[in-house]
Amino acid sequence: MKTLRAARVIAIRGEGRRTYHWTSVVAPDSQQIAQLTQRFQIYEEYFQDVQDLDERPRLEKEANNTLVILKVPVARSDPDSGRPSFAVIPLGIVFGREEILTVSSEELPLLRAIELQLPQETDELDPRWLTVEVIQRMARAFLDALQVINGEIVHTEARLHHSQSNDEFFSMLSLSKILIRFTSALRGNISVLQQLLRLPIIAQDEEDAEDLADALIDLQQARDMTEVYTSTITNMMDAYGGVLQTNISNTLKVITGWTVIIAIPATVATIYGMNVPLPIQNWPYAWPVLMGGGFLVSLFAVLWFRRRHWI
Repeated sequence: MKTLRAARVIAIRGEGRRTYHWTSVVAPDSQQIAQLTQRFQIYEEYFQDVQDLDERPRLEKEANNTLVILKVPVARSDPDSGRPSFAVIPLGIVFGREEILTVSSEELPLLRAIELQLPQETDELDPRWLTVEVIQRMARAFLDALQVINGEIVHTEARLHHSQSNDEFFSMLSLSKILIRFTSALRGNISVLQQLLRLPIIAQDEEDAEDLADALIDLQQARDMTEVYTSTITNMMDAYGGVLQTNISNTLKVITGWTVIIAIPATVATIYGMNVPLPIQNWPYAWPVLMGGGFLVSLFAVLWFRRRHWI
């Protein structure tokens, strides 16, 4: 658990100058959770919710605290293919009377970037500034991640033109799962941001409200891009399935055609190989005539199948 210091002094609701300390917690253990629960007077389940990857974004008020949970994209690397991947991690923010607490299950690059941006010589923090910074960086993180995903879609589509292997299918399936998580996270984040914009502490500052409104537009753009990419992936997977089905059908046609072609002379030879009286069996030219006739019929079968594009 670490305490960060920042550089602004503000007057909130006419209460004069107040000092806010930013405490950042990564994957807190039970002892730290007990300390923070007592210190901030918030329920213990909040910390469990923040560490639950399936938790939905939300905003709620409890006593003197405002509790926020957002979802933030984090870059990953696929262990099998080595291709870029992404996870969506909950980020908890607690605004107390004189302290700000951020909680996450792992180190988040956007919080680290904000920490490095803060001056070191003062210990005063504007909670509105921190809120705007977190949400703006979160929106940019989604847009940057979607650009990477779009590149992966283009790359996978190009590979599909040359081969239809399982690798392409699983790559598309992985991208589809990421986009589904993004869609859910973005919808929740947009809802939380719309609630934040209605809070008096945000609404009273026109500049911060405008910055959050811009971030809301970016999140809505990211949501729209996610829906478009999801539709693209779905269409590609449908096309992939159609191509595989067509290839299987064509392969079966070729196999069937050549089976029939080969079977014609083989059938003639089999019939005249039986130990029973047969027509023209004593004729000296019976064998070449029969086999020649069989191969001639096979030749006509080849021409007919080619005309129908079976082989």
